[in-house]
Amino acid sequence: MAMRAATAAATGFFSPSTVPPRRFSSVTPPASLCTARCIQRHRLRAFPSLEIPLEELNPSVDLLRRTAEAVGDFRKTPIYIVGTDCTAKRNIAKLLANSIIYRYLSSEELLEDVLGGKDALRAFKESDEKGYLEVEVLSFFLPHTEGLKQLTSMGSLVLCCGDGAVMNSTNLGLLRHGVSIWIDVPLEMAANDMLKSTGTQATTDPDSFSQAMSKLRQRYDELKERYGVSDITVSVQNVASQRGYSSIDLVTLEDMVLEIVRQIEKLIRAKEMMEAAGKPF
Repeated sequence: MAMRAATAAATGFFSPSTVPPRRFSSVTPPASLCTARCIQRHRLRAFPSLEIPLEELNPSVDLLRRTAEAVGDFRKTPIYIVGTDCTAKRNIAKLLANSIIYRYLSSEELLEDVLGGKDALRAFKESDEKGYLEVEVLSFFLPHTEGLKQLTSMGSLVLCCGDGAVMNSTNLGLLRHGVSIWIDVPLEMAANDMLKSTGTQATTDPDSFSQAMSKLRQRYDELKERYGVSDITVSVQNVASQRGYSSIDLVTLEDMVLEIVRQIEKLIRAKEMMEAAGKPF
C-alpha cells in the first residue's frame, strides 16, 4: 500500500512549481561579517555532528567563482548523489547544489511527505526494508508516469538518493538520465550517524557500534560494485591524501565540493573530445 501511495504521488512531488528556486539576499553585510562567514564556511568539516540546513550552507565567493568557471555548459543536467547514507553525504550534496545554483532534493524527505511524516517513513522502513528500497527510487522514475519526464525537465537538480538507487539494474539505468556521483565516505562516520539517531554514542556503547559497523559493511560489500558504475567517484580518503591532510577529520565540505566540480570538469572535457572525434558519448 505504501508503495502504491508513493508511486501515485510521484508526479506531484516532481512538479517544478513545488520546488522554489534558491534566493540569495541582495543585502550586503559589513566586510568584517563577510570575512568571518567565509572563514566559517571554509572550516566546515565534512563530518559535522549534525546535518546542516540547506539555507545555512552558503558557498564562499571563491567557491562560486571556481564552480562557475568549471561547470559552464554542464548546467541543466540532473545530478544524482549515491553512496552510504550519512550526514556528510547530505551536507556535501546541499553545498554542491548551492554552489552550482541547483535545486536540492532528498529522496527520503520526499518519501516522508508521501507517506505522512518521519514516523510513517520509519515504520515503513522497519516493516518492509526491501519494499522501502524499491519504492525509494521507483516511485519517482516509473516510466508510465509523468515523474521521470518532469524530473528530467527540471534539469538543474541535485537529488540525494538512498541505497534504492542502485539496488537493481533498472534503477541504475534510470540514473543514466543525468550524472551520478558516488560520495565514498568512511563507514565509521556512517555508523556514528546511525548511533546518534538512536541517542547512542560509540564511546559509551561499543557493542552497538560494532553491530552498526557490521550491518553497514555487509550493505557496502553488496553495493560497492553498483556504486562504482557512477559517472564520478569522490572518496573522502582520496581528497584528504590529495590535500596532504594528516587526518580525514581535516577534510572540509568545500574540499569535497571542489573535487566533485573538478571531476565534472573532466567529464565535460571527455564528452567534448568524444564528440569532436565523432563518437557517441
